[in-house]
Amino acid sequence: MPDNTGIYASFSLEPVEQTFLTEKEGRPIFADKEFVRIFIAGDKHTEVYREVTDNDKQRFADAYKRFKEGAAAREQLTGTPLAQWPYLKPSQIKELEAVNIYTVEQLAALSDTAKQKIGMGANELTAAARAYLATAENSSAASAFAAENERLKDEVTRLQEQMKEMASRFEALESESGSKSRGRQAA
Repeated sequence: MPDNTGIYASFSLEPVEQTFLTEKEGRPIFADKEFVRIFIAGDKHTEVYREVTDNDKQRFADAYKRFKEGAAAREQLTGTPLAQWPYLKPSQIKELEAVNIYTVEQLAALSDTAKQKIGMGANELTAAARAYLATAENSSAASAFAAENERLKDEVTRLQEQMKEMASRFEALESESGSKSRGRQAA
């Protein structure tokens, strides 16, 4: 085991945008990824910040174990983090996270019992979350249709150009064969 005296690591769970799912759903989709910040005591200019590797987990096993024990309460989720939804105020986000609601999808799917724990305004929040998800889904479908429409327009343009080229070749062949038949008649 390497000597890590004076070298410290801090682990965190960070939301990383899932570009494929974001494009597909028409709204930001994030997945939690583990990151490590490695720094040297007394050196404020040297710091490494990146996604966790297996080597980091072994090298800083104690710090990683403490991080995992603290992060075990919050499962790794995929969806739209509440912080990415402009509808909520920071205080509302903190209140929802305190009752283990971390994504817009979780908020939209709340049961009546869970809404009671949130209190006043819970029905409006869940309705707004459902509306946001529905709008994003419709927007995604509209974007997909628009992209397909553009692709089809390009295909039609390409086919029209091919037809023009074929027509000009056909005309050239006709005029060539016409001049040959006139040449035979003259001979």
